Amino acid sequence: MMKKTDIFNDESLQNDIQDLAAIEQAMIRKKCPLPDLNAELEKIVGTEKVASVGTGHRAVLRTMFSAVVGAAAMLAIVFVWQWTQNKLGKASEGVVAMNASHDGGMATIQTAEGEMITLTLADGTEVKLNSNSKLTYPHQFKGKERMIQLVGEAFFKVKHDAHRPFVVEAGGVLTKDLGTSFNISAYIGSDCKVTLVEGKVEVMQKNNDAHAPIVLAPGQQYSLLLHQTNLEKVKTVDTEETTAWADGVLYFHDQTLEYIVHGIADYYQVKALFKNQRAKLLHLDFSMDKTESLEETVGLLNEFSIAKVSAKGGYIVVE
Repeated sequence: MMKKTDIFNDESLQNDIQDLAAIEQAMIRKKCPLPDLNAELEKIVGTEKVASVGTGHRAVLRTMFSAVVGAAAMLAIVFVWQWTQNKLGKASEGVVAMNASHDGGMATIQTAEGEMITLTLADGTEVKLNSNSKLTYPHQFKGKERMIQLVGEAFFKVKHDAHRPFVVEAGGVLTKDLGTSFNISAYIGSDCKVTLVEGKVEVMQKNNDAHAPIVLAPGQQYSLLLHQTNLEKVKTVDTEETTAWADGVLYFHDQTLEYIVHGIADYYQVKALFKNQRAKLLHLDFSMDKTESLEETVGLLNEFSIAKVSAKGGYIVVE
């Protein structure tokens, strides 16, 4: 049996705990029922042997990270791991994909359409992952760099370490943290955009030594244009607008109706159709809560009385 003092030095167990925490978040978001941990433990080891570990596996995690860790808590971790793997696979398939085998010590989290999650990496870096996005990261950072991979969009608050830079690989671009918070949008088929909110980052193309690294200042956005080979662009943007999604809001400041409707269409995974060409160039401020339905959002647009907007057969139609 593992001793209490061995737990904090057992990397595999620490990896399991991180996976368990991520699975717990997904179950709560999808309103999956959590197991009665004490009842299940009684089935395994008998009533008289069950330690008091609380009513949910949050209590197990607290126990594991405190000094009060025993055999019952170890069994709880094993049980909840198996239970959640099975339950989550049935209840929310495709929402969170964890690497249970720990091949290479890597894990992957993938969000579904309309879903957003927040997680904390082993180094203390906080990541907010937007919908339809995938993050691949090591359970424990080793070596001279802390490297992760992103497909989609995420907002990072990096735990700075001058001796081990934090590097994000996304959309053919390497973004190196120099002590900062930043947003990366790199969906498949779209331009890669890196927006700096605070601090400093260095960005460079992954496989193109001909282009020197670019250091961004707060408020600047770097773009690698997908359909124009190796074309890079840096401009000043409204960071509040760029990162509003992380607060559950789609926010557009002084943008054209065309830009806004296409942004909304991308979020709801539909297409935009303009029958009223004049309306395209009208400017307005617009914000919406991401929990609202497409129909509710269309209703908000119609309150401006600048065009007739409707949702029809996979399109947002502007007439």
